Amino acid sequence: MTLGMDRGTTTHRRWQNTFLAGAIVFGFAAVGDAAGTVYALTAPGYVFEDGEFAGELTVFVLAAVLMLGCVALGRWHDRRRAALVAEHEHWLPAPTGHDGRGEVDLDVEIARLRPLMLRSAGFVLVWLAVLAGVVAGFVAMSASAEHLLKTGTRVTGEVLGVYRHSRADDIIYVAYPVGTSGYRYADIVWDSGRPYTEGQQITVIYDRADPDRVRTPDETNDDQTWMWVQVIGTIAGVSGLVLSLIAAVNWRRRYRAVRATGWRLASVTVVPDYPIRRGRHLPDIEVAYRDGTRITLRAATSSHGSVPLKHEPNRRAWIGGTDRDMVVLFPHGRRRRPPYAVPAYALNSRTGAKNAGLRPS
Repeated sequence: MTLGMDRGTTTHRRWQNTFLAGAIVFGFAAVGDAAGTVYALTAPGYVFEDGEFAGELTVFVLAAVLMLGCVALGRWHDRRRAALVAEHEHWLPAPTGHDGRGEVDLDVEIARLRPLMLRSAGFVLVWLAVLAGVVAGFVAMSASAEHLLKTGTRVTGEVLGVYRHSRADDIIYVAYPVGTSGYRYADIVWDSGRPYTEGQQITVIYDRADPDRVRTPDETNDDQTWMWVQVIGTIAGVSGLVLSLIAAVNWRRRYRAVRATGWRLASVTVVPDYPIRRGRHLPDIEVAYRDGTRITLRAATSSHGSVPLKHEPNRRAWIGGTDRDMVVLFPHGRRRRPPYAVPAYALNSRTGAKNAGLRPS
């Protein structure tokens, strides 16, 4: 690979990844805004303030347009990068008639890469649904607290204790009268930053149907268990969505690259052996082609990538793709016979003397 070509492909890939990140961010904004607006439209008792609905709609449209723009620009850079790496000889030797087709149907194995992309895309939809549910949950909590603020019964209560915790929620312990049934007592989560002192008179708002459900004008007193469920759901949803989206994009790139190049029979050695050496996240794959040339690949992060990566010198395998979008096809995994595809990327271009007579075992 020439230096200019290397710089060109790196630049296009960086821009492509940048626009992918932008599409994810604006996609989050669009999904979150849409979920919140839909819930607000269907929640009983929720009333939009002046201009609120128009503002929500504007945010959704703007986020959606920016997301689609990032997708379009990312695909443009993808096509430009693909054109630069179209010269397959940098990573693969010329095809020959001895490619091991009698052992594995290589055309079928190319087609089997596409479901890996579709599986990752399916997980994207699953995680989008999870995030939509989380957003709806947060909106529901906010709407419930707002409804209690507007419709609850207001009484004068007394602060009986103020408690700060280093590893838990700060709370105020209050007493408040409920009709003719006397006083009730409640812990109210203190997160507004407003100062409280013991004996202070404050306004307590409780639900007539459930007097134990309380808040103050400043403290929403949301259910903290449900809040943590929402927070965990957000972390899981964002992480899962990002990883699934990246996996879907990467498998699409690999599928297109292998479809363009086909497979080349080779002899491969996974380095290092398990356990992986400290400081190395994924093993290298040393590849020796039949014409005597060599290339070093590194296994890419993937849930579909670790099964056959054990140390066994000169294993028979097929290599396809180009540059950062390569696949190593092993005849089978550890416990099953069907061929197993491992994603990888090139650490260098193909080197070595041709026609050296090297044959895979």
